[in-house]
Amino acid sequence: MHKKQRGSFNTKYLIFTIVGVVIFAILLSVITLKGPKPAGNTATSTKPKTEYKTVKKSLDKQFNQNGRVVVIKEEHNINDSTSKHPHTVIVVKLTDNQTQKYLKTTYEAVQNIQATDDQKQYIYSIQKIVSDEAKKLHNNYDVIQFVYKDGKKYIPVASSQKHKFLISPVRLSN
Repeated sequence: MHKKQRGSFNTKYLIFTIVGVVIFAILLSVITLKGPKPAGNTATSTKPKTEYKTVKKSLDKQFNQNGRVVVIKEEHNINDSTSKHPHTVIVVKLTDNQTQKYLKTTYEAVQNIQATDDQKQYIYSIQKIVSDEAKKLHNNYDVIQFVYKDGKKYIPVASSQKHKFLISPVRLSN
């Protein structure tokens, strides 16, 4: 009689143990799924985008004084040669065809060291606006670029980060 009680006790004990282990495993898996994620990959993928509404508005006001000649776009999480970190690039694209032709000849003259003082001043003024607005950026990685379209590719005329020119400014004659 004593042996039968012991047998049923082992079966009850085994069932309770299995049920306890299953409940513990379920709780453990739920806790680890809802727990904090490791900081390795989530730092860049869940990092909030920096919006530059005031900078874009200021660029728009300065470049579109005489009608719509530029379009301003903001691109996030860019990985390029300007920085090792993903960053935001504000691109000022020249859209007016007549201005593009003038800018192309002017910029090529500056590149070939054949530009007049007026041409140098024109390019420098674009670079100065971009540089001044870049000083308002939130970090040292974000970039503002001014580009024009030449055929199927875009040519950067001015490019700046908060504390440096990415394209050297034109030297003006004194």
